[in-house]
Amino acid sequence: MKLYEKIRHIRKNVLKISLKDFHKKLTTIFGDNVLSYYTLCRLEKGHSEDIRIKSLYQICTGLGISLKELREGTEEEESKIVNIIRASDRVNNRYFYSEKAIAEILSSRNIKFLTMELDLLPGGVTKEEEDPVDVNRFEKQIILLQGEILCHIGSENHLLRRDDSLSFASNIPHHFENPSETAKARCIIIQNPKSY
Repeated sequence: MKLYEKIRHIRKNVLKISLKDFHKKLTTIFGDNVLSYYTLCRLEKGHSEDIRIKSLYQICTGLGISLKELREGTEEEESKIVNIIRASDRVNNRYFYSEKAIAEILSSRNIKFLTMELDLLPGGVTKEEEDPVDVNRFEKQIILLQGEILCHIGSENHLLRRDDSLSFASNIPHHFENPSETAKARCIIIQNPKSY
């Protein structure tokens, strides 16, 4: 069962109220901050791919159930268990630091961490990055699959070779470099929590 089908089922068969009456109920609860009737219609018909959490919260409140209860037994709950990103889909998830440094996002947007594959051609360098200090503790792990990568983290430099890994607090300024003049380097970068 799809999430929108479950919403419609509970409204019609459990609460036994029309969509207009359900929207009036939500308006009574949330006032001017209520989601629009048009949005509610689209959600119930399955015309909205990404339902905002704020809208789901309002709907759950109106239905008298928790978000966890709403997701139980739906495809959304099942899809949270396994997320597959096909290689053919990764072309649209590329980030170009430069023509010699290209990252591809491997992880689904539904999960809390970010996984990227970074390819560094000979002499390739990423730009310096620094995750926010005051929001969360951001961490990165680098797993080297091929070649060598020089990791510049704050004032420290660490050379990684194939099968080496390194983790660090990513709110420290950092960038990565392929010191080789002839060999490509490739690594997996995992960041938790994700930050773009």
